Amino acid sequence: MRNIFTHLTVVLTLANIALGQHFLEQPPINYTEGKSFDDCELRFVTSYDQHESERKLQSWVTNIEMDLIVAYGGERAYKGEFQHMAAIGWTRSEATIDYLCGGSLITWRFVLTAAHCSQDHNILPPDTVRLGDTDLASTDDDESAQQIPIARFIKHPQYRESRRYYDIAVVELEKNVIPNSAICVAYVWRELEAPGDLLVAVGFGALGLGRELSPILQKVKLQALDASICAKRIPTNRRQMPEGLRDDQFCARSETMDTCEGDSGGPLQTLRYDLLGNIFSFIVGVVSFGTPCVEGSTGVYTRVSSYLDWIEKEVNQSLSYEVCTGVNVCDRKFNRAVAVLVEPKWTNSRVGLLWKETETDIYQCGGLLIDYQFVITSADCVTSSKGPPTYVASSSDSDRAAIEEVFVHPRFTQGQPYFDIAIIKLRKYANLDEMYPICPWTERKHGDWRQVSLLAGATFLQRQSYVTVFNITTKGFGQYFAHGKDCSAGENVADNDLNCISNSDAFIPGLCQ
Repeated sequence: MRNIFTHLTVVLTLANIALGQHFLEQPPINYTEGKSFDDCELRFVTSYDQHESERKLQSWVTNIEMDLIVAYGGERAYKGEFQHMAAIGWTRSEATIDYLCGGSLITWRFVLTAAHCSQDHNILPPDTVRLGDTDLASTDDDESAQQIPIARFIKHPQYRESRRYYDIAVVELEKNVIPNSAICVAYVWRELEAPGDLLVAVGFGALGLGRELSPILQKVKLQALDASICAKRIPTNRRQMPEGLRDDQFCARSETMDTCEGDSGGPLQTLRYDLLGNIFSFIVGVVSFGTPCVEGSTGVYTRVSSYLDWIEKEVNQSLSYEVCTGVNVCDRKFNRAVAVLVEPKWTNSRVGLLWKETETDIYQCGGLLIDYQFVITSADCVTSSKGPPTYVASSSDSDRAAIEEVFVHPRFTQGQPYFDIAIIKLRKYANLDEMYPICPWTERKHGDWRQVSLLAGATFLQRQSYVTVFNITTKGFGQYFAHGKDCSAGENVADNDLNCISNSDAFIPGLCQ
């Protein structure tokens, strides 16, 4: 009887050791030694039903053409389309409210707008903000609207009414906004340049020169202009613009549409996706001024990215992409054309490189498990000033595997992009119940690697999980290899081993770094 209990104890102990462990001290029971990459698929992929996975994925993914946003010449916006849009108002003695400016909700307490919206023609300050309403003259969508008094109107300290510079402000509300299906925050565009794709301006402004303000929210598509072209189109008053058009300003226009009176302070925005297809609005510019709003007119916008430090100081929080998109409490729109699927085993092909066993940041450098004891990575990662890494881990709190040896490609030169590849040998063995090796592509060593469909891995901005992104059709998430000769680092190298990838989807900047 004692022998039976002893045997059970040993079995249970071994089971507990393996459970949750990513690496094992000894080769697993199903261990096979590979002879070359040619047998990788036989050893690993066949035990994971790839074809079944792709079949399920194809039935799950539906490619939906986004209703991309197709003021003067504008179109009506629908409820929930611009959840961040704010109407800035002046309450009159007869209890009516004149909404003369627009703005963008960028935190639950602050609205981004133009500094010149700090007063009306009678030099009176605004006193209220309305959110979640697309028709100010109707009660049809009022169930989602919120009316909140203004606590402070904070103009940029260098703004002067006699100048057209520093035309940016934040409005502090008396209480926090409550998110709902029609109200959510937008995010600030942090890049130096405006996106090259079409931008969208939104507002309750006049529908043409000399016409009344529109009670219905309008949207227009505009294209950012090169500064030199803009300077020719915008008449510069030496008193108002002694420096001409500055770097913290930019122009946008369309042949048939433009922002108009009443759109001041409103957003010029772009849409970007995260890897799950969630859609985020980013404020690129704030409506400042422009030529008379007729066909072909041009608007000038305050470049939001030029004022990030000041905005973050006033709202007292970080507005980084990572922080802003890390928590999603909104009824956010979703684009299924960006297809993302997390597969548990394929997910755990990735490991993070660590220089100390106690480190928890597994995103300093990464690698891919290609066999029980081998990881492929970048030569640059293992030859940095920190020296070679000493451990790998699948997650910040998972068990570590010590590195036994690092093999750097003999033709790699530090600081050069060519032959940037290395192999790491581990002291432990991958546990295939928790991890899964991925097979290197071996079909062609050189030449054209273009594929209709390629598999790519990327990490969430929140750095919480590693996802596998599939391109089912050319309309989905597309990553395509270009010929090596089309991808160089500006040098004429005979043995150019670089292949470039690109995608046509507009992802949040820095998402896959």
